[in-house]
Amino acid sequence: MKKTAFLLLALAVLLSAAGCGQAQPTEEEGKWDLIPMVRVDGVLYLTTGFNSSRVPERDEPDGFITSEVDGSEWPTEDDQSNFGTGYPYRYGDEGTVELFMNDHWRIFATEEVRQLMQRGA
Repeated sequence: MKKTAFLLLALAVLLSAAGCGQAQPTEEEGKWDLIPMVRVDGVLYLTTGFNSSRVPERDEPDGFITSEVDGSEWPTEDDQSNFGTGYPYRYGDEGTVELFMNDHWRIFATEEVRQLMQRGA
């Protein structure tokens, strides 16, 4: 009986320790990644998860993402992202820019426009 109680107690301690270790990153693991975002012309745009169906007036992009910060940081300079460099972008509808990624133009939007898009407005 004592042996069974000890084993159950040991199992409970191990399970609770394993669960606690995954709740938050440790100092060695660093910070959490933020939603993918870019800064263009002083405006911060966040990914919407939508592809653009807009036909561009011309083929040339309006610019390129030329620098990046860590995924856990906010872009602070123009033409900067928190997920990589080299992506061409074009201006979209009011409050949006579109980045060419994985063979699609992906829509990034200001937080206000992004929330409207998520609600389907």
